[in-house]
Amino acid sequence: MNPYYYLFYRLNQFFNKENNNEWGPIFGISVFLGWNLVIVYITILPITEANYNGAFKTIFIIILALIFLVNSILFLNKKRLKEIMDYSNKESKSARKLYGSYIIIYILISFGLIFYI
Repeated sequence: MNPYYYLFYRLNQFFNKENNNEWGPIFGISVFLGWNLVIVYITILPITEANYNGAFKTIFIIILALIFLVNSILFLNKKRLKEIMDYSNKESKSARKLYGSYIIIYILISFGLIFYI
């Protein structure tokens, strides 16, 4: 399974207990991806307070808005959402543990990068 879809599935299980609202998981996956991209963006480019208020701030906002828009289009598609849920519900316990450990490592690295910078 696509790790991005599996991350959505796990966030959907965490945020969406009644299976009637996909906005929480969409926002959650957008935040994680946005954090990682912004952290990479900050470490590659020399951003100071003086130049942050110019083009960098606009680019940050555009990147984060595009991430949320793409995730909304991707995960509000009912057919794709049903395929993700059906596939994830049918996986074996060993695959669930393996993918779950990958997701935990990804989340820990994401939070670790925040403290690193």
